[in-house]
Amino acid sequence: MDRETVSCPACGFSRDMPAGTIPDGAQVTCPRCRDTFMFARGAAAEADPVPTIASPQGPEAAVAAPAAPPTACPRTLRFSFTGAAREYFGIWIVNTLLKILTLGVYSAWAKVRKRRYLYGNTMLHGAPFDYLANPRVLFRGWLIGVLAFLLYTLGTNYSPTLSFVIGALFFAAVPWLVVRSRLFNLRNTSYRNLRFTFRADYRQAYLVYGLLSLLVPLTLGLLYPYAAYRRKRFLVENSAYGTTSFSFTATTRDFYLLYLKAVAGFVAIVIVAVPFLFLAGGAFLPAGTGGPWRLAAVLPAFLIPLAYLYFVIYISTNETNLVWSGTQVAGARFTCSLRARHMAWLYLSNAVAIFLTLGLMIPWATVRVLRYRMENLTVLATGDLEEFAAAPTEEVTATGEEIGDIFGIDVAL
Repeated sequence: MDRETVSCPACGFSRDMPAGTIPDGAQVTCPRCRDTFMFARGAAAEADPVPTIASPQGPEAAVAAPAAPPTACPRTLRFSFTGAAREYFGIWIVNTLLKILTLGVYSAWAKVRKRRYLYGNTMLHGAPFDYLANPRVLFRGWLIGVLAFLLYTLGTNYSPTLSFVIGALFFAAVPWLVVRSRLFNLRNTSYRNLRFTFRADYRQAYLVYGLLSLLVPLTLGLLYPYAAYRRKRFLVENSAYGTTSFSFTATTRDFYLLYLKAVAGFVAIVIVAVPFLFLAGGAFLPAGTGGPWRLAAVLPAFLIPLAYLYFVIYISTNETNLVWSGTQVAGARFTCSLRARHMAWLYLSNAVAIFLTLGLMIPWATVRVLRYRMENLTVLATGDLEEFAAAPTEEVTATGEEIGDIFGIDVAL
């Protein structure tokens, strides 16, 4: 029986097996290092012949040369953000002034300028990303979005029926808007001159963003972690770099554990704070008690909303870690290690700085957050990033992107 050798590119482990046992292109898990790789029969066949060293005693005395060591070792590739607050401030202030002077008409050009700067300073292994959208295409989508927004606003003042119809159409179109927005942004994002893309699966979009979202309140929120899991999985698994699709390995159990920890922590703080709230009302303080004791009793009243905000950030941060760390593309696996307390400090200090400067510190705050996010995102790659193949490109309208932007739809990971 013919046999063939299956070799792990990560650790070099190999095993002879009957030919045809493993289909060409199948994902194989190495029994030694547990790394997963794609079996390519053509590549294995080329690697099978063992080079020999010529012997002066003739071909009968030729001996096999030692096998070359495996070259596909896992490498850690780091993201970074190289933008500076001063540079971004110049772009931001010009964009803001031109949007005001043109009553928003400049929004499309402002968005492209902003994203080209932010993407161009986002680096992976020393190479930048690029944003390739045409402002004119964005402007056409912006016009449609503004028209829909004006009709809705006029309807709320003069025609409740018109407002209801526009609102109903918008909610019915949310899954479509999510797909079109994601499709437009990925098609116009490139890395090493290779574009990303997104598979427009509208049936899944209406299941995830429509049906599951409607069922969440009917289950008193118990379905929310599952709905969040399905939304992230939908966005990741339908995305691709060139022709190579991303895969998603996070599970429903991971999402439920995350939300359970957050809810348990918040409930524990509420249980501790409630007795002090009674004290604040004077229920347990002796008559005539005042001063520092009254002030100390009032503090827990601020503790509960602060705890709520912290756990919102906790969920958002750890959900981001969960999604990125569960994302793979071919032999590359992402890891994300954001800390909730660091993100909470960034948001709090940014909010104070923006408030005290009447918004002028927005560029500084944006750069701070992006730099921290990129410093905590890495890729563990076993192959060459140049091996990805380009997908055919076609122009995508920006209607979904602009309407979603105007009405505040966020489809980021």
